[in-house]
Amino acid sequence: MKEQKRGKDFDRMIVEAVQGNLSFFAWQSLGGVVEKCELKVKAFRKDYNEIELEVKSEQVEILAKVISGDRMMNIYVPELSVSFSTELKSVSGGKIVKLYPPKDYSFYERRKHERLQPTKTCYVNFELNKLPIKKSIFDISIGGFAIILPKTDKVVVARGREFPLMTLDVFGRKLKVKAECINAVTIDRFKLDTLPYGGYKIAFRFMEMSKEDKEYLVEFIAHQSLLQAHVKKAN
Repeated sequence: MKEQKRGKDFDRMIVEAVQGNLSFFAWQSLGGVVEKCELKVKAFRKDYNEIELEVKSEQVEILAKVISGDRMMNIYVPELSVSFSTELKSVSGGKIVKLYPPKDYSFYERRKHERLQPTKTCYVNFELNKLPIKKSIFDISIGGFAIILPKTDKVVVARGREFPLMTLDVFGRKLKVKAECINAVTIDRFKLDTLPYGGYKIAFRFMEMSKEDKEYLVEFIAHQSLLQAHVKKAN
């Protein structure tokens, strides 16, 4: 992530976010569990030194979980590829949140097909030769995903094979996609701790996905990328 001091560029982005009614996401990692709350940006009052946001009604109860003990909040804005931490100014009516503008902020990388390994196990379910298959997802991106199989596994997927329906379980959200196997590579012995005898990595490309599921996946990957960068920086 590229850190820089707040200035006119940041202020302009916040004004554009207000005009576009963009979503801001506040988050905290508590004991390995990530809590996340969506807010809509409503106003940027530079003279009053505040950014005003409104919590979505169904997420009001989550708000307290994403405010740290020192009243700091971690914020990211997927549409702008921007993240920052700042101090909470006030909460009124249980829904209206006012933040002090941050002293600095970061742009995080959002490559078109950035791959990452989820912090919690995700699964894919599909049918192969009329048999139901369920496997954990090794890594995932906007463009596709991959699974890892030990050499003893009987699942054989040929390159180019299409699957009209795969169901991905991503942190409790079921994504229904059409996908194609695009690659299968051999993993050498001991290259992964979980595969002492080696195995195979099978990659799939998304062919079809609903607009809602794609939006969820984009936001999920952005959040996971930020969380993992935050943990890496802390260590």
